Amino acid sequence: MTLNDRHIKNTSFTPSPAHTALKKAAKVVGIAVGAVVGIILWAILRPIFRGVGWIISILTAIGIIYLVMTL
Repeated sequence: MTLNDRHIKNTSFTPSPAHTALKKAAKVVGIAVGAVVGIILWAILRPIFRGVGWIISILTAIGIIYLVMTL
């Protein structure tokens, strides 16, 4: 059985240069936005989490001191 034109699917897609350039530009913009968001989160959330750690430590120390003083 031989294949003829009806059985051969010609679905190869070659994107245009504009589509390829747009895809690369979108990738670069996505990486840049991700880097900016990451730096902002690192600069803002890291000190907050450090501060929360200190607050938890201080409250724990106060609780232990209170427990020892009341026993």
